[in-house]
Amino acid sequence: MNFSDKKPLSDIERQELKGRILKSAGIVRKDRKRKQRAKLLYGVAASIVILFGVFSVFDRSSEQSLQDFVAEDSPFVDVSSGSHVTVVLGEGKKIQLKEKNNTLKYSPTGDDVQVGTGEKYRQTLKDEDKPVFNTILVPYGKRTDLTLSDGTKVWINSGSRFVYPAVFKGDNREVYLEGEAIFDVTHNSQRPFKVLCSNQEVKVLGTVFSINNYDVDEKTSTVLKSGSVLITYPKNEGKSFKITPGTRSSYNSTTKEIEIQHAVNMDEYFGWREGFFSFKNNDLKYIATKLSRYYGVEISVRGEQMGKETYSGRIDLKEEVNIVIQTLGKVCHFSMERQADKIILTPQQINKMPSQ
Repeated sequence: MNFSDKKPLSDIERQELKGRILKSAGIVRKDRKRKQRAKLLYGVAASIVILFGVFSVFDRSSEQSLQDFVAEDSPFVDVSSGSHVTVVLGEGKKIQLKEKNNTLKYSPTGDDVQVGTGEKYRQTLKDEDKPVFNTILVPYGKRTDLTLSDGTKVWINSGSRFVYPAVFKGDNREVYLEGEAIFDVTHNSQRPFKVLCSNQEVKVLGTVFSINNYDVDEKTSTVLKSGSVLITYPKNEGKSFKITPGTRSSYNSTTKEIEIQHAVNMDEYFGWREGFFSFKNNDLKYIATKLSRYYGVEISVRGEQMGKETYSGRIDLKEEVNIVIQTLGKVCHFSMERQADKIILTPQQINKMPSQ
């Protein structure tokens, strides 16, 4: 086969290929029995040869990239498990954050981590030239916020996984998000800030924006509050768009379609940070999904037609979930049925006036 006739891969295609290979390689456990390892020897050897060739194309240094780290770590991460926000430091140390003291702040050098207003942790950064990646896992019903080493503020919503370096190295500031978060990025014209997701890449210099990137949802969306961002969609021919404040860009992973909406309701995407949920012409199923993630309780709608009914309003998320559902039910005309840790919304029976 003559490889010289092949069209060279684009940067985006190379990143996708690298991620697939690393993700496949990452699920091979070191503690497998010797017989199993012997059976896989030839396949693994071939993979090593392929990987070596791919690495020589992607990155000639031995430095692990953010994409490498995420791909290798993904098979072993379960955001839905656990009842506390957990921080996994690069060296493997785990920190469980308490309910009322769950904020994080990194020093400019990245080696000091302050939890809330109290405890401080010292993080070991072995090589000044190589990044050390940390991971925050936020289970459903919990939230947290942190200040990165460059001063960027990140508010992370429930059911999310956020991967970031203790201190940024090189020309870019790159982080990875699975779930939902709001970013207030510190301006640095020389070092763009990038948020990598499964379906998109958002590049900014300094701005405030929100990303919703849950794996179970068809759509990945970005809403810009201030500044300017460049969004790239690797799975849609690498198309890129710049959006302006008040705009929402969404990508449908099933249809591969990109939708741009202008003058969107900012409170719908940023309100949870302040403790309220604002919705405008949203269907009940969507509202139930949002509340389910926020409170960490399964909420389902009984009846397809009722789930499609649309409503507008504002909910105080500081109230307990039962009170929120009961209040919403009075407006949306449904009853609440509680089953253990599950809430079912059922159509309300309306008593008709007897005919005269």
